[in-house]
Amino acid sequence: MATGLLQKKQSADKTSKIVSMSLSWLFSLVFLLLIIFIVYASIPGFRAYGWSIFGGTFDLADDKASVWLPLCITIMVSLLAIVIAGPVGIKTAMFIKYRLPVKYQKGVRIAIELLADIPSVIFGLFASEMLGIVLKTIFHMSTSYNLITTGFMLTFMVLPTIVSLSLNALDGVDSTLISASMVLGNTKTRSIYKVCKKDARNGIMVGVIIALARAIGETMAVSMILQSQGYNPIFDQGFWATATSGLRSLGALIAANMFAEGGGPALQSLLFAFGLFMFIFVMILNGVAMYATKKKSKSKWQWWNKAEKAIASFVLFLPTQIKIGWEKLTYHSKVDRDKNLSDYLAKRVQTNKFVHAYTIYKFFWEIVSVVITIGFLAWILVDIIGFGGVALASGDATVFSFTDNSTGQAFMNTVLIIIIAIGIGLPLSLMIAIYLNEFAKEGKLKKLLLFFIDSLGATPSILFGMFGLIFFLQTCGMSAGGTAGKSIIAGAMTILIVILPVFIRTIQQALQSIPKDLRTNSYALGAGKWETIRKIVLPAARQGITTAVILSIGRILAETAPLYLTSGLSSSSSISLINPGQTLTTRIYAQIYTANVTEGTNIMYECAFVTMLLVLIIILVVHVAIPAYYNYKRRKQRIAYSQLKAEEARAERAELAVATLLVPNDQTKWQMRKTIRKKVRSTPKVKKKRRRVVT
Repeated sequence: MATGLLQKKQSADKTSKIVSMSLSWLFSLVFLLLIIFIVYASIPGFRAYGWSIFGGTFDLADDKASVWLPLCITIMVSLLAIVIAGPVGIKTAMFIKYRLPVKYQKGVRIAIELLADIPSVIFGLFASEMLGIVLKTIFHMSTSYNLITTGFMLTFMVLPTIVSLSLNALDGVDSTLISASMVLGNTKTRSIYKVCKKDARNGIMVGVIIALARAIGETMAVSMILQSQGYNPIFDQGFWATATSGLRSLGALIAANMFAEGGGPALQSLLFAFGLFMFIFVMILNGVAMYATKKKSKSKWQWWNKAEKAIASFVLFLPTQIKIGWEKLTYHSKVDRDKNLSDYLAKRVQTNKFVHAYTIYKFFWEIVSVVITIGFLAWILVDIIGFGGVALASGDATVFSFTDNSTGQAFMNTVLIIIIAIGIGLPLSLMIAIYLNEFAKEGKLKKLLLFFIDSLGATPSILFGMFGLIFFLQTCGMSAGGTAGKSIIAGAMTILIVILPVFIRTIQQALQSIPKDLRTNSYALGAGKWETIRKIVLPAARQGITTAVILSIGRILAETAPLYLTSGLSSSSSISLINPGQTLTTRIYAQIYTANVTEGTNIMYECAFVTMLLVLIIILVVHVAIPAYYNYKRRKQRIAYSQLKAEEARAERAELAVATLLVPNDQTKWQMRKTIRKKVRSTPKVKKKRRRVVT
C-alpha cells in the first residue's frame, strides 16, 4: 500500500511537471509566432514600396513611404519626454525614499501607482482638452495639437515608470551606506546623491531606458494629438516648424492608416513593416536595459565606464573649477595642512561654503519634482472627475443604457473581455509560474524561456493588436463577418496575450516569496512535490496571486490599441462574442472621428470618469483591501492558535492533576506528562481545531 501511494505521488509530480513545461514552451512560441506573422504580413509592403521605405521622402500618393521621417518624430517626442521626466522622476524617488517619513511613503507610492494605471486614452483626452491649451498659451503656438504637447503628455505618462523603478533600485541599496558616509564627514544630502544614488545607478538607468521604450511604443494617446503626415514640407521649414506641427509618430501613423479608406492591402502591409521597425527598435532598448542589470557587464565594459567618467569630467570641468576657485578664495584654515591633515580636512568640511548650498539646491529641486508629479495627478483627477461628473449629470448620459452605441454596453463588453482573459489567463499563468519557480532548473533553457516572456512583456501593445488582427481575424476568422470583421472574442484573445507576461511574472514573484523551509518540511513529512505545491505553496501565496489577478484586470482596463484593431470602434445591436464591440477606452478613442464635437467630448469624459473610478477601486483593493483582509486573517489565526494552546494546556493540567495523585515517582510523572499531552492533542475536537487554525 505504501509503495502504491509513493508511485501515485511520483506520477502526480511527473504529470504536473510535463503539463506546466508544455504550457510554458507553448506560450514562448507565441513570441515567435508574433514575429513570424508580422514579418510575413510586411512582405507585400516591402514589395509595393521598395527601397523608398529606406529613403527620405514620404508621399503615399506617389508610393513613397520613408520610415525614417515618422521614426524621427517618434524619437523627438520620446526624447523630450525623457529629458523632462528623467530628472523629475529620479528626484521624486529620492525625496520619497530619503526625505519622507516611512508612514507617509505608502500613500505617496499608491498615488504614483494610480498615475501609472491611468489609461493612455485618458492622457490623450486630457492633453487635447486641457494640457495642450495651457502649453499653447505659454509657447504662443497656433495650435495645441503638436509635438510639444505630445512630448509633455508622454512626460507624465512615463514619469511613474521612472519613479517606481528608481524606488525599487533605491530600496536595494544598503541603508548603512548613508551612516557610513556621514561618519566620514559628509552631509546626508551629499551621502544620498554621491553614495546611494551611485550604488543604484544601474537600476535607475534601466528605469529610464524602459520609460523611453514605453514612450516610443505609445500609440493611441499620441494619435489623439498628432494628425498630420505631410512630413517633407514641414521638415524643410526647420526645427521649430516641425516641433509645433502635428506630424504623426510611427505608432500614430500605424493606428490612423490601418483602416484608411482607399488604402488597400499594400498600405496595410506597409504598416506591418513599420510595426516591425518599431519592434526592433524597442527590443534593442530593452536588450540594453537587460544587459545593464547584469553584474558581469561592468567588468566586460571597462572602456565604457572610462568613457562615461571622461565625458562627465569634461561636462563638469567648468563648474568644478568655479567651485574650487570660490572655495580657495573664501576658505582660510588656521590648521597647517602638512602637519595635521586629518584636522585640516575636518575643519575644511565643517566650514565649506558649498555644503549648505548643495543641500538647499538638491532639496529645492526634489520639492519641485514632487510638486510637479503630485500636482499633475491632482490636475488630471480634478479634470476627469469634474467634467466627467458634469457629463454624467447631463440628460444625454448613457452609463445605464445597454443599447447600441452606449457607455453601458461598452462597460459590459469590457467586463466580458475581462472575464474571458482572466478565466483563461489565470490557470495558464499559474502553471507557467509554477514550472519556472518549482520545476525548472537554473540554466540556459530557463533563461531562454524567461527571455521570451520578458520580451513579449516589453512589446508595444499596437503590435499585439496587429498580431490579433492578422491571426485571430484574418487567418482564423473569429468574427461574424469572417476574415473582414471584428469581434469581442478576438479582442479578448489578443488581450490575453498582452497580460500573460506580467501575469506570469507577478505570480512567480509571489511563489518566490514563500520560504523554502515550508517545502523542505513538507517533503520531510512524506509529501510529494506537486502535493506540496498544491497544499502548502499555493495557499501561502494566495495574497500575491489575488494581487496579480487584480493588477491584470487593471491592465485590461487600460489597453486600447489591441482592442481598437480587433474588437473595433463600432457597437453592435446586441452583445455577442462574435460581434464587434466598443470597450470603455475604445469608446473614448472613437469620439475623435465624430462629427458632433460637443457630444463626442461629453462621451469621452463620461467613459473616462467610469474608467478612472474602476482604476481607483482596483488600486484601493490591491494596496488597501487585500493587505487588510490578509492581515485580519493572520491576526484571527494567531488569536485562534493562542486559544487552542490555552485549551490544550487546561486539559493537560486537569489530566495531570488526577494522574499525579496516583503516581508519586518524578520520572514516571514526566513520562505521564508526555502521554497526557499526546492524548489531549489526539482527541477529535482538538485535532479539528488545530487543522482549521493551521489552514
